[in-house]
Amino acid sequence: MLFYYDPEKPTINYLYRPLWEKLIKAGHEINIITPNPTRGIPLEEQEKYNKSSVEVNGKITIYRVKCYTYPPKRFSKFKLLQRYISVARRLAKKLRKVKSDAVFVSSNPPLLYSYLVTKYCARKKIPVVYNVQDIYPDNVFSKKHLAYKLFNPFQVKSLKRATEVITISETMRRTLLAKGDFNDKISVIYNFDISEVAKAPTLKKYTFFDPLQFNVVYAGNIGYVQDIDVILSAAKLLVHEPRIHFHIVGEGSQAARIAARIHDENIVNATYYPPHSVEDSAQLYKNADVNIISILPGIIKTALPLKTASCLAAQKPIIFIGLETFYHHEEWVNTIPELYPVNYRNYHKVAEIIEKMANKKTKPKLNYSPLVIFDKKKNVNEYFNLITKHLKNKV
Repeated sequence: MLFYYDPEKPTINYLYRPLWEKLIKAGHEINIITPNPTRGIPLEEQEKYNKSSVEVNGKITIYRVKCYTYPPKRFSKFKLLQRYISVARRLAKKLRKVKSDAVFVSSNPPLLYSYLVTKYCARKKIPVVYNVQDIYPDNVFSKKHLAYKLFNPFQVKSLKRATEVITISETMRRTLLAKGDFNDKISVIYNFDISEVAKAPTLKKYTFFDPLQFNVVYAGNIGYVQDIDVILSAAKLLVHEPRIHFHIVGEGSQAARIAARIHDENIVNATYYPPHSVEDSAQLYKNADVNIISILPGIIKTALPLKTASCLAAQKPIIFIGLETFYHHEEWVNTIPELYPVNYRNYHKVAEIIEKMANKKTKPKLNYSPLVIFDKKKNVNEYFNLITKHLKNKV
């Protein structure tokens, strides 16, 4: 069950493709149930998918389900909600017609999606693996908020019905355990480096990286949760330092606003660039003098940015905005040299760290052993084993 699929290019599917390949090699077949593609797809191309269809690609069968769609220019939060509800209901309905020995569903924007899928699987006694990449409604609302009290029971029901629950950090595991006694079914499998940074040669591919400057890089999603305004506020404090330049690379709901802010506020030491491919992002991380990871305060309890493993693999200093020491339970953080946690949107602290690094006589060269918890082969095997233990005698 995938909320996004080709020709869309969601980064999350780079995590799943090695798993699909391993399952197919072991003799299994994969059915992908996904809505008609819209994210980043031109209208003329969207029209190719205006009807439900079935595509067969070797051992993978793709069931595309036509769901409610609106033109991008007519975007509103209400229309987005309509899309989410339509996708959740229609994909869950399609699942009833597709023979399944096990179902894999990830957490996606519509909480109703995982709720309906786990409900059907529980009724039909089909094993379901629930991959919690982020935790809703905790990532949006406080526990006192009426919306939290309304939506949280749906999350709890999904967790109860799931055969296996996989989440992506120890901190998130503890957040889920606060919702109920799910310890016997929750596994922690960290997301690996999807950009294969360690394998990428260090090429001076991007001419906008001036080696005489100190290059500060944020490359990734630019949405509300990523809180890129903190980075721009730090850049404004350092505008008097011509050697320091901020590179903001990516796409998302806030990308146009961030690009406009750089222009309108004349932040001359910051530049916005369109998104790069996952493969090309390896060069961005590797050529940076410092990489920035940024999330809103408290979000670390409900999500761990996918780019974390890629930034670690780049072996460059990291500023992690939103890695509040009083919220997280990530012991690996203490083993990484030149990793700087920043609390509470403290852009003054961000600017101070960057200025100190830029003023050093030589740029830091790090060389630490890769962390086992982010190892690709190990983590794909863990996903594979959790799924296939429910597929005995199914091949």
